[in-house]
Amino acid sequence: MRTVCLLMAVLVGVISRVHLYAQLDEGLVKAAALLKVALFVDWPATSMNDRFVIAVAADEEFSQTLIAAARGRKLNNREVMVRRLVDSDETCGCQMLFVGVREDVRSTMLLRWARRKPVLTVGETTAFLREGGIVRLFRADDRLRLQINNKSAEDAGLKISSRLLQLADQTP
Repeated sequence: MRTVCLLMAVLVGVISRVHLYAQLDEGLVKAAALLKVALFVDWPATSMNDRFVIAVAADEEFSQTLIAAARGRKLNNREVMVRRLVDSDETCGCQMLFVGVREDVRSTMLLRWARRKPVLTVGETTAFLREGGIVRLFRADDRLRLQINNKSAEDAGLKISSRLLQLADQTP
């Protein structure tokens, strides 16, 4: 219980209450938020293996930041592995799919692939949730915020913690 409270305090600080200070790299804050959000999602047991795979469709800089942030980390006793998707790649049996703002063109195709699969889809564009994405990370008032499409999460067989849902901004 104490661990859960500590993780929740960290998540609150990273996601919704702390300003993105100039000395903090926005990519690092986003990477930390992705890793923390995953702690508050339950996947069906059949979708998990010995690794927790995050597929990334984003620019090289953010991909490398996420790879560095995930190095040596475990999520629910599973090694976290980050795999950058290139144009010809499939999503590699991932549990999380991050689609960066510059990947708007591929976003629809990737979301179509992930629909109704136990994959936590996270994106940055305003259309992401309307297209079936589950979590949207965005910057507002110099803060990193999140919105959640819980219907899409349920369709994917994922259960998002009520504590995380309480931190999210209302979806449009």
